[in-house]
Amino acid sequence: RGFRHQYMPDKITRGNLFLMAESKSYHEQTQINQTLRLREVLKTLPPFARDYFRAMEPKSSAKTRINYAYDIRVFFHFLMEANPNYKNHTISQFDVSDLEKLEPVDIEEYMEYLKVYRHEDELITNSEKGLSRKMSALRSFYSYYFKHQIITKNPTLLVDMPKLHDKAIIRLDAD
Repeated sequence: RGFRHQYMPDKITRGNLFLMAESKSYHEQTQINQTLRLREVLKTLPPFARDYFRAMEPKSSAKTRINYAYDIRVFFHFLMEANPNYKNHTISQFDVSDLEKLEPVDIEEYMEYLKVYRHEDELITNSEKGLSRKMSALRSFYSYYFKHQIITKNPTLLVDMPKLHDKAIIRLDAD
């Protein structure tokens, strides 16, 4: 018959994620999807990173956490690709103590790397804004472990953040 019971869930798919929606608002459904997406991204980070994302949950949106997770993942990929000490590492082999082994020069090299790098045969470039966000994510990540006295040094504090230049104002003519 065309009747659908109000408790009968609809199947919703997003990428590899399948979830059941039970009369959720758009906002609630978006939150659920983003939370599930974050869980998938966290599987691609070192195990200790989960603590950071759990702690930042009450202070940030799911979208921010997803973006920060992607940004932190780029950092660990940079270390595996460009830092001789981590050439043979896998992402799961990183330990929180590895954060302490890095010097400000490593963070500066990462900033340089972010300007242009390859990811899965795609050339990625970052504007000043993108570079700034990735560095903010890394600073926040380090700051969490430093504040909780899990690490004793924070090299991100010794590196200047990229300068953001104001965009030129484009005025429209009346005609």
